[in-house]
Amino acid sequence: MRLAALGLAHETNTFSSVPASYDRWEILRGDEIRQKHATATTSMAGMLAASERLGVEIVPLLFANTGPIGTITRDAFDRIVGEMMALLRERGPWDGVLMAQHGAAVSEEYPDADGEIVRRAREVVGPNVPIGVTPDMHANLSQKLIEQSTVTVVYRTNPHLDPKERAEECAELIVRTIKGEIRPVQALEMPPLVVNIVKQYTGEEPMKAIVEGIPAVLARPGILSASVAEGYPYADVEEMGMAFLAIHDGDLSAAQDAARYLADLAWERRLALQGDVPFPTEALQYADAAPEGPIVLMDVGDNIGGGSSADSTYLLAEAKRLGIKRFLQTLYDPEAVTACEAAGVGATVTLPVGGKTDDLHGSPVTVTGTVRVLFDGLYEDPLPTHGGWRFFDGGTTAVLDTTDDHTLILTSKRAGNTSLEQLYSVGVDPERFKVVVAKGVVSPRPAYSRVAKEIVLVNTPGVTTSDLSFFTYHRRRKPLYPFEPDATY
Repeated sequence: MRLAALGLAHETNTFSSVPASYDRWEILRGDEIRQKHATATTSMAGMLAASERLGVEIVPLLFANTGPIGTITRDAFDRIVGEMMALLRERGPWDGVLMAQHGAAVSEEYPDADGEIVRRAREVVGPNVPIGVTPDMHANLSQKLIEQSTVTVVYRTNPHLDPKERAEECAELIVRTIKGEIRPVQALEMPPLVVNIVKQYTGEEPMKAIVEGIPAVLARPGILSASVAEGYPYADVEEMGMAFLAIHDGDLSAAQDAARYLADLAWERRLALQGDVPFPTEALQYADAAPEGPIVLMDVGDNIGGGSSADSTYLLAEAKRLGIKRFLQTLYDPEAVTACEAAGVGATVTLPVGGKTDDLHGSPVTVTGTVRVLFDGLYEDPLPTHGGWRFFDGGTTAVLDTTDDHTLILTSKRAGNTSLEQLYSVGVDPERFKVVVAKGVVSPRPAYSRVAKEIVLVNTPGVTTSDLSFFTYHRRRKPLYPFEPDATY
C-alpha cells in the first residue's frame, strides 16, 4: 500500500501588509522532509511515523511552509501548488493521499486556498482514492475542503501539542478506508460564531469544556473521529469562525447529529468565548508590582503566530516611559541587527529599534545599549513546542543590554516566541528578569509556562489585536456573533 504525503501550510492574516511571496517559503522535498520532521512532532512527522506503525509506504513529496503573514501571492500559489500537483501526478498511482494543510490559507485568487488545493489533489487522483487532511485548530474549515476529502482530522489542543497524534489518526483512518474496513462520511457544522483569540486556550474554560465534548462524541456507535476548529479571525473570508466536524462509518445523519452536539456546546458559551484583557500600562504596572518574577506578558496585538509584524514597540515604549527594570523581549529588526554587527560585540550603540514593518505596531524606539552577543539564530528544541516544530531559525541575532535595564533580542527573521531555546541559545536566562514579553497569545505557553510566575495577556494594537472591531471585514458571513449580537443558531 502506497500513500503520498504533501502539504502547503499557511495561516494567512489578510490584514497584514507582508505578502506571502514565493521567496518567503521554506519548501522541502522528499528526504528533506524526513530530515526536518522525522524527529519533530508536527503533522508531517505523524504521517511519517504512521508508515512503520501501519506497515504501509508513505512517500513524502513536498511540504511548503512559511510563518503566518499576509496573503499568498498568485505567483507563489501557482508555483508551489503547481509543483505539488505535478509530483502527485508523476509519482503515482497512489492508494491514498495525506495532506498537511493548515486550513486558514488565503491566496490572491482563492479565499479558500486549502479547499482549492484539496480539490486539485482530488482531480489528480480521481474520485476513488481516499484523501486525508490534518488541519490546524485555527483552520477556517470550508464545505469545499470537506467535500473533496475523505477524512479530515483537526488538532485538539491549543497550544498545538498534538499534531503528530492527529496525523497518525488520520493516516490510520485512510488506511482502514483503503482496506474497505470503514466507509467514512463527514459532516461539518458551522454556527455563526467567532471565538476571540484570548479565549482560545484549550486548557481553560470555556474552550476546555467544548473540547472535552469530543470524547462523548467518540463514544457514540460508529463515530470514527470528531473535531473542533476554533477558526482564525484575522482572515477575512466567508468561512471565518468556529466549525465542528464529525466522521461516521457510513451514516451521514449520525455524523451531522454529533457535529451539531459539539456546536451546541460552543453556542451555549458564546458570551464566555469573548473577553477583554488589560492594556499595556495596567499590565506593566501589575507585573512591576509583583513580589517576584518573571511575569510573562503576552503581546496579543503582535502575535507572531497569528501573522503579526514581530516588531511592535507598544510594550517596550511604555516600559521605558514607566521606568520598568529587568525587562526582556524580542524584536524583529534586520536594520538594527546589521548596525549591531557593524559595531561588534562589546560596542555601545544608539539606534532606533522596532516599529518598522508598518504603522500599526508602534513607532521605532531609540535605545542606547551594549552589544552582548551576535549569533547565527539557529536553535533546536527537543521539548514540546506549539505546532511540534523542533528546528528554528531567527536569522542573525543580536542581544542588546540597554541603559534602561532592558535586554532586547533582535532578530533578522520573524521568529515566534515558542521556544525558550530562542533565549538560552544566546545566553539569556529569562528566569533572571522581572518582566518578560512573549509575542503571542497561546503558542508561547508550553515554553514560557516553565519559567513564568504568572502569564498575563495584554491588549496591544496591531493586526492580531483582540479588539476585532478594529478590522473592516468584506467577506465574512452575516450574521456572525459577536459582530451581530442578535445572531441566532
